Amino acid sequence: MNGDGLHDIFIFDSHNNRVIPFLNDGSPGVNAWHFAPSYISKFPPINKWALLYDYNCDGKQDLFTLSLSPPSGIAVYRNDYTLANGLRWTLVNPFLQERFATITTNIFASGLSLPTFIDVDDDGDMDILGYNSVPDGRVVYHRNVSMDQFGHCDSLKFEYATGCWGNFSLRIGSTNSVSCFHCPCREASPDFIRLYEDSVQYDPTEAARRDDTISKVFAIDLDGNGAKELLIGDISSENTLLVHNGGTPSSAEMDTQDVSYPSNDVSAIFNGFHFHSYIDLDNDSKKDLLVLAHEFANRRGMWWYKNNGTNAFPVFSKQSEGFLQDNMIDVGENAAPVFFDYNADGLLDLIIAGTVYANSTTGDKSGLSVYKNVGTATEPSFEFVTNDFGSLSLLGYSSPWFPAFADMDADGDEDLILGIEDGTLQYFNNSAGPGNTASFQLAIPHFMGIDVGNVATPQLFDLNKDGKLDLLVGEKNGFINYFENAGTTGSAFFPSIPTNDTLGCIIRRMPLSPDGFTVPFAYDSLGKTRLLVSDFSGNIYEYRNIVNNLNGCFNLTDSIFDLPESSRVKNNLTISGADINADGMTDLVIGLSTGGVHIFLQREPTLSVDELGEKLPHFDCYPNPANDKLQIVLKTFNPSETIRLNVSDCLGRILYSETVTEKVWKIDTQNFAAGIYFVQVRTEKNSSAQRVIISH
Repeated sequence: MNGDGLHDIFIFDSHNNRVIPFLNDGSPGVNAWHFAPSYISKFPPINKWALLYDYNCDGKQDLFTLSLSPPSGIAVYRNDYTLANGLRWTLVNPFLQERFATITTNIFASGLSLPTFIDVDDDGDMDILGYNSVPDGRVVYHRNVSMDQFGHCDSLKFEYATGCWGNFSLRIGSTNSVSCFHCPCREASPDFIRLYEDSVQYDPTEAARRDDTISKVFAIDLDGNGAKELLIGDISSENTLLVHNGGTPSSAEMDTQDVSYPSNDVSAIFNGFHFHSYIDLDNDSKKDLLVLAHEFANRRGMWWYKNNGTNAFPVFSKQSEGFLQDNMIDVGENAAPVFFDYNADGLLDLIIAGTVYANSTTGDKSGLSVYKNVGTATEPSFEFVTNDFGSLSLLGYSSPWFPAFADMDADGDEDLILGIEDGTLQYFNNSAGPGNTASFQLAIPHFMGIDVGNVATPQLFDLNKDGKLDLLVGEKNGFINYFENAGTTGSAFFPSIPTNDTLGCIIRRMPLSPDGFTVPFAYDSLGKTRLLVSDFSGNIYEYRNIVNNLNGCFNLTDSIFDLPESSRVKNNLTISGADINADGMTDLVIGLSTGGVHIFLQREPTLSVDELGEKLPHFDCYPNPANDKLQIVLKTFNPSETIRLNVSDCLGRILYSETVTEKVWKIDTQNFAAGIYFVQVRTEKNSSAQRVIISH
C-alpha cells in the first residue's frame, strides 16, 4: 500500500462495511502490523466482499468486488500505484463477462457465493472458480483465454469451461461435505439434476432443496503439483472442508475430502460460514492460513494457522483464534467507552461497557471493562485490568449499556449512572472515598423514575451553566432528553419527566426507520458549549447555539464522522470524551458496535497550518499542588493581544474562564474540589495547557 516493497494486509469487514488496512514494518512476528487508517479512503467502493489478485502480472494486487448495481456480477479495479501518486485504483470493468456457447453473459457472483481467483490451468493468466446462479453443489470454471489469444496475461477475457470442475459434487442441504466423486457432469437445470441423481446423494425433501449449499470456495495448491485443492465454507455448517485434487492443472479430478480441516491439528470448527486467506502473517517468508467467520458474532475472530512446512508443501498448526485482535481493545460488541479515573491516581482510565460471549449455557454477558492508564498525563497508555468491573454482569441487565460518572453526592468520589436497554437508569454509589479505587454498589435501581423508552445513553453535564450537573439521555427513538438538575451540587435531583424531551429539536433516525439510537456528548471548547450526537446510521453530528437556547433548536454545524460502523441492529456508534493529553482540548472516544474503540485527539480547529507553527504561549503555574490560590505567570505576555485563561476538570468541563490583562494572574481555588485540573492559556494564534493539582 505504501510502496516500501513489503506486503501489507487489507481487510474488508463486510457486515460492518469497513476497510481495515495494516502496514508491515518488516519485523519478524505478528507485531509487524500497524493499523493505517489514512489508507481507508484510498480504496474504491466495495460491495459485500473484496478479494485481491494481480490479474495483469505487474506485481501489484488488483481488487475484485461484487458489482455495485444489478445484475449480480464481478467488478474489477486495477491497482495503479505509483511513487508519485500513491495508491490509486481504476475501474476496469463493472461486470466481468464470458463467452457461453454463442452468447456473452456476466460471470455470476453474489453476496454469499464468492468466487476464487487463481491460475487454475497454470498457463499464466488468472482464471475464476465459483458457483452457478442456482446452487447445485458444483463448481463452475471460468477460463481466461488471455494467454491463448494474446500471449500475455493482462487481459480479462473468459470462456465458460465447465459447470462441473473437478468432477465432484457437494452435498446439498446438509453438512459441508462431498456428495460424490467422479460424478457424471449433467449441465442442466438443478431440478433436472435432482431428479436424475441417486436419492442417496441428495436429500429429496423440499426443505433440503430450499437450503441449497451456498459456499465460499478458496483454491490453493497444498501438495506442490500445480493442481489446485479447494477449501470450502458452507453457510449452514461449522467446518472447513478440504477437497483434494488428484488430477492435473489442466484436468482437475477431485478424489478425497477432509471434513475437519486441518485434521492433523486443531480443526477449524466454529459457526460463521468460513472464509480463507493464504498470506505470510509473521514475516518468515512462508504463507500462513487464516480462517475467518463471514457471519457476525462476538465469539470468534480470525483463526491463524502457522505454516511449519513450505509454500509448496504447507503444514498448518493453529496459533491463535484472534489474529491482530489479540493485541486490540475488543469488548465483544456494543462498546460504550468513557474516560474515568477509576483508581484515583490522577490519570483518566478507559471504562468500556460491552457484551461478550460467555459460554453456550450463559450466552452473552454484559459488563464494564477497565483499561488502566499506565502512561502519563500527556501521553496516555492503556492496559487491560478486567472485563467485569464490580461484577456488574451478575445483575443481568440486557445489552446495550452506557455508563456515566460524576460525583452525585459531593463526597469526593465519582458515582456511576448506568443506562440500560429498557430505557431506565441505574444509580451506583461509590463508597471508596477520595483517593481510593472506585467501589460501586447499586443504590437506586430505577434512578429518579426516569424511563426514556428503550436504550438509555446518559451523560452528566452542566448544560444550563448554573453550577449543577444536568442529565442528558439519548434513546432508541432518536431524541435527546434533557433533565434539569433541580437539586443542589451535593444532592442532585432530576424530574422523572424530561425538562425537554426533544432537546435542540434533534431527531436522528435512519431513513424509513423509527430508530435512531442517539448518544449525546456535551463539552466546552473554545469558550463555547458544543454537543456531539452519534446515531444508528454511523454518523456523529455537531450542534452549537446551545447555552440560553435550551428550549430552542440548536444549530447543526457539521458531521464529524460519517463511516457507518455496522449493519446490525441496536447501537452503531457511541461518543464520549475528555482531555486525555493535558493540552486543554477535549479528545473523543468512539465505541464501535463491533466491540472496538477509536480515539481521536482534538487539534486546534480554527488555525491554519502556518498558524499552528506559531510559538506556543509559555507560562508557569504555582504553587503546584495548590491550596486556596493559584498564580499564573505569563512568560510571553503581550498586552495588545487577547489572552484567555481557562481552568477545566478531567472531564473537560470549564470551571473558570477569564480574559487575562496582566502578566501575573491569580485564581481563587478555595471553592474548587480537590483533584486534578488543567490550566489553558489561549492566544489569538495558539494555545497550551498545564496540569495542576488542587488539594485542601
